[in-house]
Amino acid sequence: MSKKHQTAQTASPGGVNFLITIHHQENHSWQGIIEWLDTGKKVHFRSELEMMQLLHEATLTTQKEAGSFRTWDDAKAWFTA
Repeated sequence: MSKKHQTAQTASPGGVNFLITIHHQENHSWQGIIEWLDTGKKVHFRSELEMMQLLHEATLTTQKEAGSFRTWDDAKAWFTA
């Protein structure tokens, strides 16, 4: 593994980088595998909806670990000060 690649891995632990492999398209829907590159986990999905749900769940998990995004209320505090 190159030093540049090692630096990239340590710079963003628990990130949300995915490799999505589509194996089949059936009934106007995709079936395949999502690999979460930062954790090594792999999950088979049966539809685009399930794929999107899995991606959303991973994003929420990462968000909880790193803290949450700013909200509109947070932005309001910046401009009223």
